[in-house]
Amino acid sequence: MKTLTKHRKLVLENLKSRYDHPTAKMVFDSIQEKTDKISFATIYNSLEYLVQEGLVRKLDIESGSCRYDAMLEPHSHFICKSCGKIIDLPSIDITNCVPNLENFHFTKEDVSITIRGICNECQNK
Repeated sequence: MKTLTKHRKLVLENLKSRYDHPTAKMVFDSIQEKTDKISFATIYNSLEYLVQEGLVRKLDIESGSCRYDAMLEPHSHFICKSCGKIIDLPSIDITNCVPNLENFHFTKEDVSITIRGICNECQNK
């Protein structure tokens, strides 16, 4: 693993301090408030580096932009179909429900559960 540069540490600390599963732009805007001497490309490249090193997860949630999560413990997500908010949920164990994938010549690498619906805030509008 390459060293964590000052910018990479800044991005990682930013992600660890938030629970909104931000996009690269959201991280950029947040960090730019503290220091204007960082480019969007640096933020994006830092995020990709952190993902490659296993320090951050890139969420596959079928949205217009990639979202990032620094919580590495197993957990699931609820996504509001109205506002796009992503909420962490406790891990849901489905290991007994997954068929023996070896029979299909398939090796599983990751199992994730995403529940989509409408959050309370959007329901109350």
